[in-house]
Amino acid sequence: MALPQSTLSRVCRSIADFLATAMNANANNIRVLIGNPASAAQASANDHRLNLFFYRIEPAGIFNAAAPDEIWRVRMYCLITAFGRAESQISAGENDMRLIGEVVRIFHERPLMNALNLEGEQVRMEVLHNPIGLDELNHLWGTQGDVALRPSVAYEISLAPVIPHQRDTGSPLVGRTGAEVYGNMDARHAPFSADGQVWEPEVAARRVNGALEDWAPSICLVYQGRCVESLSFALGSPALAGFTPRIWIAGPAGSAVTLRWETWDSTNGWAVSGAGVNATASGEMLDPAQAATASTQPAALPFSNHTGQAVLYAERSYVRGSDGASLTVRSNPVLMNLYPS
Repeated sequence: MALPQSTLSRVCRSIADFLATAMNANANNIRVLIGNPASAAQASANDHRLNLFFYRIEPAGIFNAAAPDEIWRVRMYCLITAFGRAESQISAGENDMRLIGEVVRIFHERPLMNALNLEGEQVRMEVLHNPIGLDELNHLWGTQGDVALRPSVAYEISLAPVIPHQRDTGSPLVGRTGAEVYGNMDARHAPFSADGQVWEPEVAARRVNGALEDWAPSICLVYQGRCVESLSFALGSPALAGFTPRIWIAGPAGSAVTLRWETWDSTNGWAVSGAGVNATASGEMLDPAQAATASTQPAALPFSNHTGQAVLYAERSYVRGSDGASLTVRSNPVLMNLYPS
């Protein structure tokens, strides 16, 4: 019975598969292995072998305060070793260098891997050349028994996620901020009264530069002739019953985007709600002073029959010209709060 895969093993396998595909391994009689160099040296010599030895795993240096139910990220260090075989007039040593040379070229051209789905997380690994000194190299090979030193190159692969089985579901976002003045210090922990003044953060004017390949849309809610980025309604109130979100989308005029809701509940945390709504940007400028005459588009609330929170984003996908990778960027969020009446 095979052992279950881990997120780290899947990252390692994705790197090996990427190299195998990039080097056309089947057609060129190349086997891409994962293990230590001693094991690769003892494998069948009928094929060229490229071995990936993941010899060190260490904390990322950032995101180190992750709780046991949160994703933890690590850096992995890999020694890639060539085991070429002699072919006709080409020596095994020259084939070693052909293999290593291709590895260096491939990772120089494509340091960012394609997106990898790990338990619902979209991960893009970066492969960085990591020169190691003779002392460390000799120490690594000194653990491989009688295997002679072979041409090798080392890389750092980051950041690899360690995903717990029981994950934190996250928490709702702060709905609004405000202040209230009391003449009695004993009331400093009292809840806001109906007379308390709630201050909304001002929405700043902004321009989306559509000349950039990776431009991201910008959005706001237009409510009662003004731009807002969060709204709160009492459940069952007339104001909620008569409300339909109207979204102002900034971006190159006519550009296609997708409006997508995420909702929160105490069981599942934040999750995408339903299919996205196709929409178009109205222009690159979002100026709150022009909100009353802005061109907006509707986006129905994902729920209105229970309390909770929902966040709306505008997304767009594009193909990056440098490497053909398909990427998705999203706008700033707007927040809806439905609270008990």
